[in-house]
Amino acid sequence: MGEEAAPVIFVRRASGLVRTVGPFTAFMLVFTHTVGGGIHKLAVIAAYQHPGAFVPFSFLVTGILAMIPTALVYTMLGAMMPRTGGDYIFITRGLSPVLGFLASWGFWFTEVLSYGIIAWYSIDFFVSAATAAGIALKDEGILATAQWMASTEGHWILGMTFVFVFGAIALLGMRIYGWIINILGVVAILGCISNLFILGAWGFAPGATIAGWDRIYGAGAYEKIVKKAFELGDPPVAPFSWEATMSASVGAIWAYIGILSAVFVGGELKAPARSLFVAQVLGTIIIMLYYIALPFMVYTVWIVPQDVLERTGAMSFLRSAGIPPDRVYFNALYFHVYNKLGPDGLASLLGVPATYLLPPKVVTSFTIPLVPKGLEWLQVLNGTVVGIILLKDIPAFFVVASRMVFAWAFDRFFPELFAAVNERFHSPHWAIIITMIGGAVGVALTAGGDWAAAADTTNLYQFAVMMACLSAAVLPYLRSDLYERSPLKWEIGGIPVLSILGAYGFGINMFFFFVATKEIFYYFGGESLMIPVHQSFWMALGAFIFVSFLIYNTKRGIDVKTIYTEIPPA
Repeated sequence: MGEEAAPVIFVRRASGLVRTVGPFTAFMLVFTHTVGGGIHKLAVIAAYQHPGAFVPFSFLVTGILAMIPTALVYTMLGAMMPRTGGDYIFITRGLSPVLGFLASWGFWFTEVLSYGIIAWYSIDFFVSAATAAGIALKDEGILATAQWMASTEGHWILGMTFVFVFGAIALLGMRIYGWIINILGVVAILGCISNLFILGAWGFAPGATIAGWDRIYGAGAYEKIVKKAFELGDPPVAPFSWEATMSASVGAIWAYIGILSAVFVGGELKAPARSLFVAQVLGTIIIMLYYIALPFMVYTVWIVPQDVLERTGAMSFLRSAGIPPDRVYFNALYFHVYNKLGPDGLASLLGVPATYLLPPKVVTSFTIPLVPKGLEWLQVLNGTVVGIILLKDIPAFFVVASRMVFAWAFDRFFPELFAAVNERFHSPHWAIIITMIGGAVGVALTAGGDWAAAADTTNLYQFAVMMACLSAAVLPYLRSDLYERSPLKWEIGGIPVLSILGAYGFGINMFFFFVATKEIFYYFGGESLMIPVHQSFWMALGAFIFVSFLIYNTKRGIDVKTIYTEIPPA
């Protein structure tokens, strides 16, 4: 008799995925996943949601304290275990199978809802571009189209279209999808540069914001907004506060989700250690610099001049409240008036059709007015390209979310159907399809509110990151066999750097976890209980699935313990 083949503990002896992702595409996966609605939308409205915040500090503190150290932890773990599935692999192999599955299950909830959120968010940027084009060309047809896009119906139809189109393209595999991610990433970088260029070239000129706004809406339009914002009561202005700044970091945390995305295609990376360092460590630093620069420029440029505050009577309010005049931001006042009066009321105040209004929650509404007369094409281009900045997130979200489903199924803790890989395109097609359905739910969730949608996804992401960092802290001692194989085995005084960074990462991410949780309970008032109810139900469902497959696999004679001590095959 011949030798018996070793038993197959995973679904099959090879993943079926291929290593096609190099350092550049890995970086673009991180960049396209990360830079989007958090910085170009939530950062712009943060001063309305949290008037005492200085928003650039929210992104700076979050980036330095939490994101760079966490990126280092994930890079070291990914180089040690370069397999598809990301922190699901790290936590199940280094800490606990049940914690690993639940952390990944929660992050998948975050991921699929987030790309639905992004699909919804991106539409307002295209609205601003179409509005600028309609005003420049005096074309009522374009303006009417922009108005439809801005409507709830337009958001629903376009958001769902984006989700399903990009999902269909994802089925073509990473070789093709990688090219799409690269191309969209280059376009997005140009959009980021155009934002900074417009703000820097024209925004800092004295009176530029007033002149730009009045050029679109008529003489005195800027001052009408400022005056009405204070007349309406409860204006979004307050002295600087670290508490408000840290509360605004919920948006910052959400904006940074994605800096770790390259590890989720670990089994498809050509040179894992080098690719992960370029993508996640250098990528995080580059992204953080942009995240600090953009809100700093927006909020500096759009500070309401003191002479305007005097003429509109706002200074008397500020003096009595002890609020410095440099804490009054026009973008927050515009959002306040828009929110209180509605588009028709605001249009009546300005004496323009409602179709002329720029969306109040997007950065392009505060770059477009700065572009000088005669360069209207740049207004339209900027609005369009920045819209693509958000839209390009969706392919990266699809890749990350579908790879988590694939990893669960490959370990036999999810229906094995979802571990199937298309022989022609090497794509996990059923994992992509279920992810597509989740994105549609994300579109629906965002209809309930921008900040609520972000908060609903942020602390489950933080939970996954906390568990991965804890795994990093203990892995050199609990799984020395894995640690000894690591290409990044650094030590300080005999203590593994991985353990030091992991312990720190666990603590700092726990801090931000509680920041996000505080926002959920105390900011949303009557809605606050619904968000933890959503999350509790989802995590309970994940626990039920894990236990069910544990029982099922044990009854089938599958060696469950060995599954979680072995690294899956490439």
